[in-house]
Amino acid sequence: MNFENRIQKFNSLLTENDRKIIKYLLANKDTILNKTIVDLSEAIHVSPASITRFCKKVDFNSFQEMKFHLGGRPTELNKADDTLDTIYNYYQSIIKSTQQFISEEQTTRIVSLILNAKKVVFCGIGNSGLIANEFNSRIERMGINSNSITDTHAMLMKTSLLGESDLLICFSNTGKTKSVIDSAKLAQENHVPTVVVTNYDDTLLTKFANEVVLISSYKYIDDEKFVNSQLPGLFFLDLLIYKLLSNDKLMINYQKTLKAINEHS
Repeated sequence: MNFENRIQKFNSLLTENDRKIIKYLLANKDTILNKTIVDLSEAIHVSPASITRFCKKVDFNSFQEMKFHLGGRPTELNKADDTLDTIYNYYQSIIKSTQQFISEEQTTRIVSLILNAKKVVFCGIGNSGLIANEFNSRIERMGINSNSITDTHAMLMKTSLLGESDLLICFSNTGKTKSVIDSAKLAQENHVPTVVVTNYDDTLLTKFANEVVLISSYKYIDDEKFVNSQLPGLFFLDLLIYKLLSNDKLMINYQKTLKAINEHS
């Protein structure tokens, strides 16, 4: 798992000292290999023990492992003058990072939940709502009974009507969206299986999930002009769709709906 993903995964455990260490490390990747732990502690104004604790916290066995992991590969994405190359590199980085979070076993479990659900409801607000709508649009075309909700009040009303045989899939990059948290909590109270797709583990939202899918955050791309928060979610969607369409019935349904659209649009 790359350094940025470790920061994201263990975000809830990080202290202010840890964040000082992270800020320095990310800004000085090209010189890390030449520094000792004492050099770093003096540069960051934290104790060597704080750096050691940070390394353990983000799942490195030692300072040396962290140092070589961070400094032993290209320090930046290739920010070429050609915008096409730049965005291509950003996409590659985000997809590769998200791939490190998601396993075949987990996507297989979630596909099974979808196939066995009487109804699937997707919910999210803002950009996460756009992802919820896209998930619903793709799933609907296979004949699966589904709905997407991006309104806060509707989210609570419709979640309250779900039962144990249904499935709720929530999207929130931060894991802090109140209406999504409330819906997930309500689903848990009603024993509704719930999948949460988010950037951070160990948030209030993830406490109400049966499955937590971590996706990479675009914020680790060091370019303020790049603001694509939807790409990791779409990558996850394509993984699920590819597996779902291995089901003969769903593929037949998908082909029927596609044919109807092509003939009558």
